[in-house]
Amino acid sequence: MFSTPTVAGELLFIGSCAGKFYAINKATGQVQWSYDIRKDGKQQSFHGDPLVTNELILIGTDYSCAPDGVGHVYAFERDSGTVRWKYRSTSVPTDIVQLNSSVYFGSFQDKWSSVDLHKGGLNWSFATGALNKDCDAIKAPVANANRLFIVGLDGLIYSLDASSGLVSWKRKLPAAPSTALALRDKTIYVGTNDRRIYRLNAETGTIISELATDAKPVGRLAFANDSLFMFLENASERVGYIVSVDSKLAGVRWKQRSSPDWASERPHLWKESVVAGNCRGGMVAFRATDGEPQWNLSLKGCIRSIGSTGNMLFAGVQEGTIYAYELPTRP
Repeated sequence: MFSTPTVAGELLFIGSCAGKFYAINKATGQVQWSYDIRKDGKQQSFHGDPLVTNELILIGTDYSCAPDGVGHVYAFERDSGTVRWKYRSTSVPTDIVQLNSSVYFGSFQDKWSSVDLHKGGLNWSFATGALNKDCDAIKAPVANANRLFIVGLDGLIYSLDASSGLVSWKRKLPAAPSTALALRDKTIYVGTNDRRIYRLNAETGTIISELATDAKPVGRLAFANDSLFMFLENASERVGYIVSVDSKLAGVRWKQRSSPDWASERPHLWKESVVAGNCRGGMVAFRATDGEPQWNLSLKGCIRSIGSTGNMLFAGVQEGTIYAYELPTRP
């Protein structure tokens, strides 16, 4: 399981590496409906997170960088699994993000597209022109205020006009981005290969501040109040860290180590804790304010995705199992 367990109403949505997308009753674990994407071509993976709307659940699919592979964006009716529309692409390994009546996504070929939310028709596409010879992961886009922000395989950060796909600005940092972008209060955050975190002005791309880190930031970033949470990776020592820093990048608030590296895609905020998982099946919760360990669980498999709703926490492991946990009700 790679896509983040995502809850809408009474259903939990998740895609598996075996080519099926599932809607599962969040309370019982029973499958309400599923869809096998392999019947639509050579595709079997869900690397991005679903997008939930009032009636639909949207998800992108891919077959890695295989030249004969395909990908789609599917718009399923949430309750029934009926395909409202599907848009064919070479691959769609990113999240689907929405602005008004359009949705946006990227491909392994570093091509970015906008399609109509209701009918699936193409609005525009934009390509950086960079080649993906090494099948590098494509980082998820973010969108706000009629702007789409992306990280290109050419190492540049782009701001695109969400209506037309035209470039508003682009920014080259001292080193290539190593994390997906995060957006908060008209500010873009991104980690880079030279062990730094940057804040950029979303309107101009100007660097506001930066912070050196002890290892390379990886995965995705997460916010809670005025704190920014991230994973750091030291590949040579095969260890990883989960770190909390001030959202203005004034300094590190706390840091916790993991061996092996954290395998879940992002630090997951749940209640007052930050939750992360590794490939030995360890899932650990740290208090968000000071990093104090709160609890840990031992699962069977490499933990790739974590999601939650209310008192329930969900974890998907690479081997295909979904785990659901519930906080006990306090008397």
